[in-house]
Amino acid sequence: MAAEQVSTRLTRRGRWPIFIGLCVVAATIIYPLFFVTLTSLRPNADYLQDPFGLPAIWTLDNYTTLSRVYGVGDAFVRSLAVTGVTVSIVLLLAIFAGYGLARYPVPGRRVITSVFVSVMLIPGPVLIIPIYLMLSRMDLVATYPGLILVYVATGLPFSVFFLTLSFRGVPVEVIEAARIDGAGFFRTLGSIVVPMGLSGLATLAVLQFLGVWNELIFAIILIPDQADRLLTPTLANIGERFVTDQPLVSAGLAITASVPLLLLAVASRYIMQGLQVGVSR
Repeated sequence: MAAEQVSTRLTRRGRWPIFIGLCVVAATIIYPLFFVTLTSLRPNADYLQDPFGLPAIWTLDNYTTLSRVYGVGDAFVRSLAVTGVTVSIVLLLAIFAGYGLARYPVPGRRVITSVFVSVMLIPGPVLIIPIYLMLSRMDLVATYPGLILVYVATGLPFSVFFLTLSFRGVPVEVIEAARIDGAGFFRTLGSIVVPMGLSGLATLAVLQFLGVWNELIFAIILIPDQADRLLTPTLANIGERFVTDQPLVSAGLAITASVPLLLLAVASRYIMQGLQVGVSR
């Protein structure tokens, strides 16, 4: 009873300070997005006259130039395909591995979990040379399967560790009841565990998508041909060559930010549920 009273009192007294603080945080996020979008819709000459003012001329020429001249449209499709395939494979493998480590007496599962945590602590740039040499021997350099293989391998340790912790929160009684009713491994996993862990899966999917979508180093090294590169390396190259044409660069930034923002907007409810569950634990 005392805890409920304290919680109510804190909510009433701290409502406005918390609201103002959240508004400030929101402004620091929304304003850069608004500025980038606004800048992308104006010619460079108009931007140079008044960089922080409203556009005198509204145009979509920057997006047209990126698509027709620099192949950003094709790079966007390639990035979407590579990211989608990578996230799907990572989630599929991590679901099976995480559920097995969470609910089955796997020999040495503590050691396996410790190895996953250790691998997560290794900086990515340290692995560039070994990965490149290994893919060279497999003739997978300059191929999308090779890049996807690298993304899957680097994303799996965190994904398995994350889902192992998430699936441990599924009540054992529910799983045992499903087994008594005759549900096997796949039926229990698909009908009980995955739906109950949907918030954790959504959170992991968003994190993996953002990591692959914004990755630059491996995407540049393993796909050296400019015509075959993904979106982030393509835009990075445009940013280096056209730093004085800020509207063109802003249009590229708006394109690369569009998909993550849409994904976060769709999955925000599940992500908040996952955070609430994590805090309550």
